[in-house]
Amino acid sequence: MPLVPLSPPDTDPVTLAEVKLHIHVDHDEEDTRIAGFIGTAVAKLDGRAGLLGRCLIAQSWRLVLDRFPAEITLPLPPCISVDRIAYETAAGTEVDIEAGNYRVTGLGTLDGARIRPARGRSWPSTDQPGSVFVEFTAGFGENAGDVPEPLRTAIAMHVGHLYEHRESVVLGSGFITETPHGYEDLIRDYRAWSF
Repeated sequence: MPLVPLSPPDTDPVTLAEVKLHIHVDHDEEDTRIAGFIGTAVAKLDGRAGLLGRCLIAQSWRLVLDRFPAEITLPLPPCISVDRIAYETAAGTEVDIEAGNYRVTGLGTLDGARIRPARGRSWPSTDQPGSVFVEFTAGFGENAGDVPEPLRTAIAMHVGHLYEHRESVVLGSGFITETPHGYEDLIRDYRAWSF
């Protein structure tokens, strides 16, 4: 099931000022470096490749399917909105399905959104690979403050760790980990699990 990003988030889940306060930096000389660390810490959690399997800040995606299943489960919860459902005909024309022909449940939940045909309706049949498109917006919200505080704290902790330990180093019998102690505890409840 190919998943294609359509538009990235407009902002990060944490601001540069918040992170600088967290790591006790009160000068501007390393703002570019710290901003880069924020990008790295966010990428570790966010989106299709992130540890959470979720989107943090609102971003648009396109899910491509070979056919309409009885129920479409959208990845990357929470889903804010289903923006478009379409399919490609045998003639190669894209046809939009009107919102009244399907129903969406689970918007805004950590369990994710599901789409089914409306009562008395059915999905069109398709016979081409990659002929069904679902465009949706996923994330906790439009603003940094919409992201749960434990995830914002985990990002700030990760940035602090990257700032303090610029490279992985082995010291004696110990080692420096990729993420700080307590990080996993903060993100654990927000991981999207699939069976």
